[in-house]
Amino acid sequence: MLEKVTDTARELLLFKSETTTIPYAKEVANYFGICVPQELRSDFGFWASVLHFEMRYLSLDFYLEKNDSPAVLELSSGFSLRGLEYVRKNPGKIYFDTDLQSIMNVKMDILQHLDSPIPNTLKFQELDVFKLDNNRIEECELLIVNEGLLMYYTETEQCRILKSIYSVLEKNGGTWVTADVYIKHETGEVGSDKDQKWERFFKSKNVNENYFDSFDQAEQFFYDNGFIIEDKYEPEFEKFSSLAHLLGVASAEQIELLRNKGNVQQTWKLKVR
Repeated sequence: MLEKVTDTARELLLFKSETTTIPYAKEVANYFGICVPQELRSDFGFWASVLHFEMRYLSLDFYLEKNDSPAVLELSSGFSLRGLEYVRKNPGKIYFDTDLQSIMNVKMDILQHLDSPIPNTLKFQELDVFKLDNNRIEECELLIVNEGLLMYYTETEQCRILKSIYSVLEKNGGTWVTADVYIKHETGEVGSDKDQKWERFFKSKNVNENYFDSFDQAEQFFYDNGFIIEDKYEPEFEKFSSLAHLLGVASAEQIELLRNKGNVQQTWKLKVR
């Protein structure tokens, strides 16, 4: 099942590499030979996507900066090097960077390519999101974080993932920050998918069917699976490096459309109820 999640890991580098706020994104994109075609640099849809993924990434960083727990567990991290940046800024804290073993192998090669030393507080390991108790996780309070995971699973599978996360947090203590609170939407609604590439991909993975009907329904879903909301991330637009680019290419009509229909995702901090 996790192959579904990592299908997009490389594709997203196209967007993340155009920010100045996501550490190592450009370097990792260069490793894969990914570069942005010149025609996209004046495309509203492209910059709308860059802004979205920059916002989603920084929403997790917002809570990591405030984290008091001694260890962080990132679920299905893809090709992000968030963990490396975190342990460098927070010596003494442990960061578990997890995904499929194939992703971990490539990530280790990327680090060698970057000639980047790996602190011993950064732990790379294979992940089974359905059986987190079987992973080699320190028995201490945890901050669990993830982005881009739940929408690739059915409601039944999502319940299993939440049960797995609940079991770990109930035993160890801590909180869970997820950027996967998406409500049903068409990717072309705000002009950010004019060639329908993502629409076709998401349909092939049944992603839209796995989104929540509303934010209220999402809150009820988490509640029914043992979680309550502790906090909701409020976007810090002044920190988004892509915003100026978006405003530079967007028409007044496009900006209004984005403002009216753009709130399809939120990042929540959850705790065991």
